[in-house]
Amino acid sequence: MNNEVIIIAENNDYLIVDKPAGLLVHETSAHEPETLSNWLMQKYPEIKNLDWIDNTRIGIVHRLDKDTSGLTILAKNPEILEKLQALFKSRQVKKTYQALVVGRAPDEGKVNLAIVRDSQKDMMKVQPITFSFTKGTVREARTNYKTIKRYSYKKQVLSLVEVYPETGRMHQIRVHMKHEGFPLVGDQMYFNKPSKRLSKELNIDRQFLHAVKLEIDGQTYNCELANDLKQILNKLKEHHE
Repeated sequence: MNNEVIIIAENNDYLIVDKPAGLLVHETSAHEPETLSNWLMQKYPEIKNLDWIDNTRIGIVHRLDKDTSGLTILAKNPEILEKLQALFKSRQVKKTYQALVVGRAPDEGKVNLAIVRDSQKDMMKVQPITFSFTKGTVREARTNYKTIKRYSYKKQVLSLVEVYPETGRMHQIRVHMKHEGFPLVGDQMYFNKPSKRLSKELNIDRQFLHAVKLEIDGQTYNCELANDLKQILNKLKEHHE
C-alpha cells in the first residue's frame, strides 16, 4: 500500500492533499509519531511556533478516519484554520466519497439519523434525532448517496456508490451505510457476515472509502482512487452487471 502523502494543490493559506490509508490525521492518546499533522510540521517546521489552539492537531481542518484515503485540507496558520473550519461548520464545503458496499443499494438514498457513541462498545451507532441527553440534544447527521455501478460477485451484489455527507460526524458514512444494510467492503468495525466474508475473499482489510472530490471556496479538487481500491475494482470488472 502506498503510504505517501500526495500534494494535490497548494497556496499561501492551505494545502489539499491525498491522504493514504493507514495514516492518522492527528495524534491520539497513544502519541503516534506518524500522523498527517506531523507530516505538515516536517514540511513546514516554522509553523510549530505559531499560536495554534491545539498543538496536537496543527493544521488539521477536518478528519478522515485512519483507514480512509483521499482528499483533505491542511491549514498553514491558525487564522486560516479557523476560517476553513467555519466553512465546514456552515456546510459551505462539499465532499464526495466513493465506497464499495455489499448489497444492491438503491439508485439514490438519504440517511438522516444522528450518530452517538455506543456505551457498550468502542464504536458509533445511529440514534433518532429526536432523542435528547440531559446535557443537550443529539446533533443530526445527514448522508446522501447514489449508486454508480453494480457487480455480481459469487452470488452477492456489490454496489459502487458516491456518497455526499452533509455533516461530518465520526464514522458517519460507515455507520449510516451499515444501518441502511449496505456495509462497506473491508470495514473491520461495521460489518455483517456477508461483508466480512467478501472482504476476506477480496483480500481487503480496510474500508473501501476514498474522498474523491472536495469543493471549497469556489474551487474544486479531485483525486483518483487509491491503488489498493483500484485493484479491487479491477477484480470485479468481469462481474459488472
